Amino acid sequence: MLNHGTFDLPWHLVVLHGLAVAAGLSLYVVASHSLRQRRNSSAAIAWVVSLALIPYLALPLYLMFGSRKLGGRRRVIAAQVRAAGEFADEAWPEQLADAMQIAPAATYRSLSIHDDGAAALAALDKIIAAAKRTLDVCTFLIRSDGLGDAIEKRLIARASAGVQVRLLIDGVGRLFGGHFDLRPLRRAGIEVAIFAPPLHWPGRGRANLRNHRKMVIADGSRLWCGGRNF
Repeated sequence: MLNHGTFDLPWHLVVLHGLAVAAGLSLYVVASHSLRQRRNSSAAIAWVVSLALIPYLALPLYLMFGSRKLGGRRRVIAAQVRAAGEFADEAWPEQLADAMQIAPAATYRSLSIHDDGAAALAALDKIIAAAKRTLDVCTFLIRSDGLGDAIEKRLIARASAGVQVRLLIDGVGRLFGGHFDLRPLRRAGIEVAIFAPPLHWPGRGRANLRNHRKMVIADGSRLWCGGRNF
């Protein structure tokens, strides 16, 4: 017959393990909330499972590496907020970008406003011609006219020069533009995607789910955007 003392040590270990798990998971939740950490689902699941199964190993690792990517950047943002003084509320874009672990917000120092369509077209020509590595074009429509043909030739020219060119055009917008011929672009090696083609909607209620964004991004660093279609 086993006496009560036989189970004292295992019971205490179970209690200690439970406390360690609770402490680890509580620390993870508090740190994630207070530091506004945003992790992808796989990383979050890995930390939670590790803290639940092996808290003695996972907890020290989390304390050392769990938020190390945010430390230096967070100190910079804190300094910016203190320097802003009464304008501290204006630092929210930096705080949001940091919380989402994306690049910091850019200023408007290099922003150029187009006075009219001619100025917008000149800026568009400039950003397309300046692309060296990548050129991403997103538009609601490209009309089958002189401007549309000119845009097509410019994109093909950049693709021929070795630039990776991608085009996203709306499925309904393409029809409004006179069913612009995309085959020359594809033959030139340009990656063309049609957003929600009218005859291939994955479900009902998507007739108004349209891509109205108009933007051109060169080399991931220069942006042309606005409300003008091609």
